[in-house]
Amino acid sequence: MAKKLSLIVFRHGETSFNRDRIFCGWLNTWLDPVGIDQAQALGKKLARERIEYGFCSDLLRSKQTLIYVLTQHRKSKVVVDPRIRERNYGIFSGHSKKLFRQLFPEKYNEIHRGYLTNIPKGENFAQVGRRVFPFMNDLMRFMKKNEANVCISAHGNSMRSIVEFMEDLPMEEVEKLEFRPTDYKKYVITFED
Repeated sequence: MAKKLSLIVFRHGETSFNRDRIFCGWLNTWLDPVGIDQAQALGKKLARERIEYGFCSDLLRSKQTLIYVLTQHRKSKVVVDPRIRERNYGIFSGHSKKLFRQLFPEKYNEIHRGYLTNIPKGENFAQVGRRVFPFMNDLMRFMKKNEANVCISAHGNSMRSIVEFMEDLPMEEVEKLEFRPTDYKKYVITFED
């Protein structure tokens, strides 16, 4: 018998790095007051959903957002998985996007959104996908085995890879995806026995 389960994906709330337009990547930053409000608002939006498990990365902003969302789902279990971390911005981590755009206007979009653009000591979107796609395959098996509705507290770039996986998008479309912290995507997946 077929079983329909929900997968809900959202990105973490705002941090001071987001507000100040800093390449954050793997730097561990807390939600700022606006980000906390966003996470709480998202939790209220999702209050009527059934969520048995919440997945997050090992970065603080992802964990915090999930905690605020799951205050509406007190019996949910939390699973931390570093494969859904933000993109590693390498040498750009901690540096101003605005300054980078001023100094290298012709390179900014390529570095910021280029699917295959290499970043010294960092990752491009394709490399993020190489860790997120196996996570998603494992998650599909997990959902089926546990008959569980799941939410994921992701990051902007890991969420792009999750949406790419779920919707089979071409890289040109993935580069254009944008997500606000109070928005989410819901997928209803039919699992056959």
